[in-house]
Amino acid sequence: MFSPSGAEAEAGEMAIEPYLEGVDEVGRYDSHGHVQTIDPQNSLSQSTLLKYGLTNRLSIYSLPDFAWGFGKDGATSGIKAGDLPIELQYRVLDADKPRFIPAVTGFLGVGIPTGDYDRLSRTQDGVGSGAWLLRFGFVAQSEVKPEPRYPLRIRLWAVGRQPFATVPVSGTSVYDTPAGFAGRARVGFSGNAGTSLELGLTQRWVLALDIYRVWADGTDIRGRVADGAVPYVSSEGASGTWNVGPAAEYNWSATQGAILGVIVPFDGHNTTRSITPDLAVNMVF
Repeated sequence: MFSPSGAEAEAGEMAIEPYLEGVDEVGRYDSHGHVQTIDPQNSLSQSTLLKYGLTNRLSIYSLPDFAWGFGKDGATSGIKAGDLPIELQYRVLDADKPRFIPAVTGFLGVGIPTGDYDRLSRTQDGVGSGAWLLRFGFVAQSEVKPEPRYPLRIRLWAVGRQPFATVPVSGTSVYDTPAGFAGRARVGFSGNAGTSLELGLTQRWVLALDIYRVWADGTDIRGRVADGAVPYVSSEGASGTWNVGPAAEYNWSATQGAILGVIVPFDGHNTTRSITPDLAVNMVF
């Protein structure tokens, strides 16, 4: 459900995978990893993975995302577009099963800050970061057959997100700044890494499991509030979660299928604890 996939196998191959995802906030991890009760702000989002093979090794990838939030404090003012990632993915190594060599793909791209993040009329409308990001990482994938009837695919991945510069912030924002604020946010490095297992039960049914960690360095805010004599300074500590994502996949053809699962955090600090059910349909043309 969460792990990235490698570059497309052939030039001209197109992968399209629409996702429908819910986020149910059930608490918040404090700095010591204890779960605290909160007033939840939940969301429903729709994103579509788009990947096209430019050559037999090089693909271009994007993931447009749209979300609607709701909760005790109200709903967003409408459906909101999030930040937009665009990456080039290059397969640097082909799989060689007899020699136990995995297929390895490297990622390099940018995150475009298209989502609303400041000058918010309501805090629920904040769905972006405002930061231009350098996106990079890799995924290694191999197939083994510990039992001939049940092939097992293993993925290992790690990705990073590094902001290019500080972010200008005005008024109410996703960084908890108040109305009348003017200043800048220094967003820290973030990323995720983990492993994914996919066990083929039949030609149509697959069981999958993701185990991974998401982390983010802290964010520092500097500026002033209108008519304020004292500078506004705020610092948010590093955060992270460990997550597990069991899922089941059904393929009704060699190029089309669907996957249903749920992502559950089992440890974390300085971040919300959210249960995230996911449904996706994958198609290759």
